[in-house]
Amino acid sequence: MANLDSALPPSHKRLFQPRTPQFIALALAIWLTLTANWALWLRLPELDGYHGSLTLLAIRILPLVLGASLLATALFAWPRFTKPFWMALLLVAASAQYFMVSYGTVMDKGMIHNILQTDARESADLFNIKLLGEMLVVAILPAIWLWKTPLKPARSALRNVLRTALMLVLGAALIAASLAVSYKDLAPVVRNNLWLRYMINPINPVLSAASVALDPILNKTKPFVSITAGAALGTSYAAAQKPPLLVLVVGETARAKNFSLNGYARDTNPELSKLDVLSWRNARSCGTSTRESVPCMFSNLGREGYYASKIEHDNLLDVIQAAGLAVLWVDNQAGCKGVCKRIPMADTADSVNTAAGKALCSKDGECLDGLLLNGLDERIAKLDPARRAKGLVLVMHQMGSHGPEYFKRSTPDLKAFKPECATNALSSCSKESVVNVYDNSIRYTDHFLAQTIDWLKTQQSQYETGMFYMSDHGESLGELGVYLHGMPYAMAPDDQKHVPMISWLGTLGARTRLDQSCLSKTLDQPFSHDNLFHTVLGLMDVTTPTYKPPMDAFSSCRKAS
Repeated sequence: MANLDSALPPSHKRLFQPRTPQFIALALAIWLTLTANWALWLRLPELDGYHGSLTLLAIRILPLVLGASLLATALFAWPRFTKPFWMALLLVAASAQYFMVSYGTVMDKGMIHNILQTDARESADLFNIKLLGEMLVVAILPAIWLWKTPLKPARSALRNVLRTALMLVLGAALIAASLAVSYKDLAPVVRNNLWLRYMINPINPVLSAASVALDPILNKTKPFVSITAGAALGTSYAAAQKPPLLVLVVGETARAKNFSLNGYARDTNPELSKLDVLSWRNARSCGTSTRESVPCMFSNLGREGYYASKIEHDNLLDVIQAAGLAVLWVDNQAGCKGVCKRIPMADTADSVNTAAGKALCSKDGECLDGLLLNGLDERIAKLDPARRAKGLVLVMHQMGSHGPEYFKRSTPDLKAFKPECATNALSSCSKESVVNVYDNSIRYTDHFLAQTIDWLKTQQSQYETGMFYMSDHGESLGELGVYLHGMPYAMAPDDQKHVPMISWLGTLGARTRLDQSCLSKTLDQPFSHDNLFHTVLGLMDVTTPTYKPPMDAFSSCRKAS
């Protein structure tokens, strides 16, 4: 081994000579500052309300980034068992930078939750050669150096502790000194650009992940209080000859501005436009991710009450079931986020090997939304017949326009807009091709909703039918360099919060005395997920103490009995 080492060039031996843990911590902090924070540096020209020198601003921010990086690396500056932690930190930094640069996302607590709740199919959509390149430059090269560099032991454990403590103090001092000198200039910039708080890599993703991990330990489980007491069927059930059937479609990643029903210049709704549907143009979501929005939109509390609540409640579907109706959730996504845990639930995954599944599903098991309609009659037949005889609410949870692989979300015959961005590296595509491929996914949703209405028409011999559609959140398509969704609500662009809301009242509207001509005059009124709970209860004529008529989007157009 000595002969082999002596044969190595001097530069190689210097590069891999034994180093103290503190030296390695400092070297990694400098490396991460220079290579893992390009998302921050590249977005500085997009600052809102800042007209000073960007170079001077970068100089002011640089010590903050270095200090934060040093705090992250110095935490592991111990003589033993430290290299795996440093390597993990490098991988976190590289992957976080990829997503922040490529999609304009930020790695806050909400995004960490989203990552943990994403299934294998959705995760696979995000991987490409660009991610591997990012990993190579930011993580793999320094990891090779780290692995081959021996750790120099300290003369005593106390000396090592003092050195590490000094490194931590140095990191904190860099941050404090930078703030002391530049706070007056930095504070208004951060207030006007909240995303800056989430851009320092890797300290922010590490702190966000730690917060998510510690939440179950530090925060007690919320007590559960049921809201189903008093739920009952309204007076329309006594006189009606046929029970109601409502299909409630939970859309995915659809933004309202790309629906031609709402005035979009492109014809993205060629099938729905020929049907007797109503489309509200000013609806907003409860959150910017499925994890947040789906439980919130089925809650009776509204957005503010939902996030402020210290108590867990059951939801809209529980109330409907408690009133005596049948309820079924059919999923083509990564689960119902807890909304369907007390009601019957089915998944398109169980139809992958059917003839319809083979036609609508890819080799990785990801299926087009048309599969939600496959075998519905059989699924409904398995529900409690006594409940089914009173009425049914069928929830279909779409894959919709989930990105970044939008090209998987439509069939060849519906790809009206070309060229398409046929990769998940959206930032490498032209703006035109990204919009094209997204709009094609909206055309498929249009087709799916029209198919749903066609199916409901076949059920009118047994039921009074109707459909209500609302997306869980919107999407960014590269505006201001931001793609996908999941930004913190306060700083998220409107495209991630402005969602479509569409109804087809069929024969169900007349059953609950709705005046469609009156409703057509409300299409520009502001609505949100806050209205869903009360609107569906009103449409199904379910009475309950939690129902608030002013929050029912249809109540002003309901004729007196």
